[in-house]
Amino acid sequence: MGVGLSSSQARLYRQGTAAALVAAPLLFLVANILHPEEWKRDHEAEQLAEIASNYTRWQLAHFLTFGSVVLFAAAVLGLAYLVRRRRPTAGLVFGAMALAGLFGLAFVDALDGYTWGILGEVSAQSGAHAATVQLALHDVQQSSWAIPYYVTPVLFVAGVGALALHAAGQGAVPLGASFLLTVGVLLGGAEGVVEDNAFFLVASSVLLLGAIAVAAALWQMSDEEFDAGTRHNPPREA
Repeated sequence: MGVGLSSSQARLYRQGTAAALVAAPLLFLVANILHPEEWKRDHEAEQLAEIASNYTRWQLAHFLTFGSVVLFAAAVLGLAYLVRRRRPTAGLVFGAMALAGLFGLAFVDALDGYTWGILGEVSAQSGAHAATVQLALHDVQQSSWAIPYYVTPVLFVAGVGALALHAAGQGAVPLGASFLLTVGVLLGGAEGVVEDNAFFLVASSVLLLGAIAVAAALWQMSDEEFDAGTRHNPPREA
């Protein structure tokens, strides 16, 4: 397993990982509650009008989403460390995948948030040419150059799901908790391609529940167990 952490360092990693696992999806849920209506593609006029009417909420929701991405990075690093203690290759590979996926999520958040937001704000200005602004939003939404950035978050889904399942496999967290987190990141990752506010709320709620379940298991571990990557007496499934 290599050289471990001191007791105080292990406690910081364990509690920090648990706290980030709760804070990140909680912030993401708040962002989705604030998020104005998102229209399906090819409804540029309606989307621009919605953004213009709720410009501050639109920008704030995506700023909070960016904050959740930063917090998720801390959670991923902690989970990767936990898995690496027992399965070094899995911890490194899936941790790197999840972080790479977060880079893509940050880009998508900036594209959907800041870029769409500015276009919406411009569309409401006097003298703005409506057809031109709508064409600009259409191209931003549907350009093939955006595909790599929208695909990259799949790595976050796969990486976090794999870390959660490996953590369960080595006895660190209950299988049910890791499965719920995996489903949550799968639904959360789909938000980039599903334009439906009700889906946003369901996905972020499931993600929060799964993250809380895993965080609770980590919080209940001893510092020595966290550093070892497993519980001395793994919890039984109910």
